[in-house]
Amino acid sequence: MTVEMHGSANWIQAVFVVLLAGIAWCRPLGRKRQLNASALAAVALAAIALAQFSARWMNPLAFSVLQDWLPVLLLLFPYWQVGQFFTGADAAAEKRLASFDRSLFRSLGAAPPNTSIGSATGTYLELAYLLVYPLIPLGLATLYMMHLRQFVNYYWIVVLLSTYVCFAVTPFVRAMPPRVLDSYEKFRMPPSKLGAVNRFILRRGSIQAITFPSAHVASAMAASLVLLRVAPWAGLIFLLISVSIAIATVVGGYHYAADALLASLVAVVVFAATFPAGKLNRKSQFLVERHAPGEYSAQAACSFLPCASGSGGGQGDEVAPASHRGPHRADPPLQSFL
Repeated sequence: MTVEMHGSANWIQAVFVVLLAGIAWCRPLGRKRQLNASALAAVALAAIALAQFSARWMNPLAFSVLQDWLPVLLLLFPYWQVGQFFTGADAAAEKRLASFDRSLFRSLGAAPPNTSIGSATGTYLELAYLLVYPLIPLGLATLYMMHLRQFVNYYWIVVLLSTYVCFAVTPFVRAMPPRVLDSYEKFRMPPSKLGAVNRFILRRGSIQAITFPSAHVASAMAASLVLLRVAPWAGLIFLLISVSIAIATVVGGYHYAADALLASLVAVVVFAATFPAGKLNRKSQFLVERHAPGEYSAQAACSFLPCASGSGGGQGDEVAPASHRGPHRADPPLQSFL
């Protein structure tokens, strides 16, 4: 798989919001919901177009940074679009999900109604769930701090595809979060201020339904897998947080166990399917190591990618993770690569 420096993320997001808007008009959602889905798509497309047009007056560094960070904002638009498809819970779907959870907990020897979560553990799990909101931009910031900006596009490919697979399935599995269902056998979580913050955020900003599979878990796992590949130590930390998020979604009643498990599987499958997107040739590695992140034009750097140049030695050689790179050697003149 070959990609451009910033084009892939924009294309993934543009195509997905347009598809959701189109599907909304093919479903009996009501005119208001259909218009809302279309309006959200229009705003997202306008943001992408404006960002692209800004190259006319922004310097290359500012433009490339804008392109790196724009997907953070645009992630919300398809989520709100998916919310327009939720016209009511499917009791049969909720029953099947709850039945799966009971069977899973029984096989693990756990009885949620009889399991009291300690105060410290409960606070940690609520904090882990709260971290799901800044985790994706923190992953992007980690690539910047570790001088791995050449992997930003790869990062977004994996994260966006993992997240949007979950969004695409959600309209077909309409269910309320287990924490609001009286019939669901919940873990006994202690009250905490962090738990109150999480519920406040969900009341104000969520679609008042689950995403199936859990988009939170899928995006967190996807980001962790990318970092684990290109910056192993940072990836291990993110993976620990992601696993904690997955556990917190289930124990806290924010998602069913099936949501979290299937979301993790989605992230792994997308990561494996897009593995070639994390490869750059040696010319690209020379550029990003010789120059500080952002000092070169995104368009110029893209010309050295295998997808754009189609020539040059070492094409397809994978760039070594940051922790595996040897000491810096004197670089040959840039002209020798041109």
